[in-house]
Amino acid sequence: MKLPNIWGQGALFAFSGLDGECRVHSCLNASLLGDLLGIRIQAKEIFDLYILLDGIKDIHYDLVASDVIRARLKDAQGQESPVIITFMDQCTIVGLCGRGRVQLRSLRALSENRTASGSEFVSGASAFRFWREDRDSLTLFSFSTKGFIPVSKEKIQALADAREAFLGRFEAILPKDGDAALTFLKCVSVMKSQVYTADGQFCQRWTTPNRLPHRWLWLWDSVFHGLGNFLLDETLPRDSLLSVLDVQKEDGFVPHLARPSFTSDITQPPLLAWGAVKLYRRTGDKDFLRLAAPKLDKYLTWNINNRLNTDSGLFCWHVNTDSDNCRADESGMDNSPRFDGVKQMECIDFCCFMVNEAQAMAEIYDALGDAKGVWWRAYFEELKQRINACLWDEKDQLYYDRVPGSGFHRVKSVASFLPLFAGVCTEKTAAALIGHLKDESTFHTRLPIPSVAMDDPTYGTDMWRGPVWINYNYMICEGLRRYGFGSLADEIVLKTVREIARFFLTDGVVYEMYDPDGLMSPRSIRRKGPVIEPYDPRVRYQVIRDYGWTSSLCAAMIAENPHLFGGSKTQAK
Repeated sequence: MKLPNIWGQGALFAFSGLDGECRVHSCLNASLLGDLLGIRIQAKEIFDLYILLDGIKDIHYDLVASDVIRARLKDAQGQESPVIITFMDQCTIVGLCGRGRVQLRSLRALSENRTASGSEFVSGASAFRFWREDRDSLTLFSFSTKGFIPVSKEKIQALADAREAFLGRFEAILPKDGDAALTFLKCVSVMKSQVYTADGQFCQRWTTPNRLPHRWLWLWDSVFHGLGNFLLDETLPRDSLLSVLDVQKEDGFVPHLARPSFTSDITQPPLLAWGAVKLYRRTGDKDFLRLAAPKLDKYLTWNINNRLNTDSGLFCWHVNTDSDNCRADESGMDNSPRFDGVKQMECIDFCCFMVNEAQAMAEIYDALGDAKGVWWRAYFEELKQRINACLWDEKDQLYYDRVPGSGFHRVKSVASFLPLFAGVCTEKTAAALIGHLKDESTFHTRLPIPSVAMDDPTYGTDMWRGPVWINYNYMICEGLRRYGFGSLADEIVLKTVREIARFFLTDGVVYEMYDPDGLMSPRSIRRKGPVIEPYDPRVRYQVIRDYGWTSSLCAAMIAENPHLFGGSKTQAK
């Protein structure tokens, strides 16, 4: 089995909660360097741990994964020396390399205290210790916040073997398409890196979008993660959904962001019931439904009580009128032109998410034999009618947002296709939306589906103002299949996976968003401002690398569509 071996600056390197205790304030997070063979460790202080390449003429990477690097260095005489860098636990990185080649530098120039055991760097109450020892032709080393950690060659190799064996679990379900198979394993590795263990408010494992620069839990991200995370561990999606519900307030509110000891004061797209139904269909776990149903019901009721325009019966996101770059963080579409210049708006995406959740709640209650499913099914029909009556524009043959008292807010965005996902469309409106998806002047780009139509005056290259987002592609493809447009869904899935694979094979990472024209690497896409080099998220976030839902949804697309990539739907064990 060919393993992922593409080096990429900014790729995640982190210990996983699947392998042991992993808490957000205790673990070491790192990313691959771009100009050196090594990693940047970002804790309370920042260190570069790297391998000197003096005299080296060639590097062969055997494995580059989120928690283990294996390489072979060849010198001018053709002699090879190994490199291994991996994790012992959340606090300790270990490795080996050719004698004398390992180096550590503090980016903030902390003073180095050399002792008989190694080097110590102290910053306030934190201490970082670097142990190394030459043995024959090798140097063994460890970097830890726990103390000086001596480690043997055999221990390092055993840890690396265990990390590699995790990827080996997926061999039986890999697609026959070689690029898709390599990308699938990369995505699995990224997904593994984003798992934390129980901590503070979270009573079980939880997931984060990417560890660096984001480290916390997000509402809709957690749902999208679960769609692929079942490949890692069947109970992981259950844990991540329950962790979102762990931070629910007494009145039903669920925050868009949570930390072990903090919650935000806005929410995010309601997808939790949909995620619960997707999980139930796979596992048949009614105990989970019994536990989650009252909390899900309470959350959706909170949305009805707090985000509904009672005059129209349609839903409105909270808009941050003081911000230019993040006016609609609650919608998840931070800087979408949909929200330019508006204070209140009846939103097609919010309404569709609520319709979809109503259907999911009906299915949940039906599975539990609870008559409450009748109410939610009736609410689904009622809200669906309101959307079609109020948010469908006959002139443009498209669903739009609407500003109360002013009419349609005619920004052609990817949100306009969510009625397919939610089952809102009539036969006529579905056919019209398909026409837009096939229109080369609007949404039929080289890589569909742009977040804003090409002929819209707001179309650009900044985040939600044009670039393609994989979560919307996944949801819309699910809607296309619902309405019998499976061939178009296949086309979009195939193009999406191939584009993710194309840039993984060149850049070594899985990106947050992609260029709909396929002309530029995502590293060149604007993210609430111009791109800056060198890449350093401490300066300003650029397009995020090794992004959570891109990885989970790409893996899900491959696993769910063996007819496109040649593979099996059989779950990894």
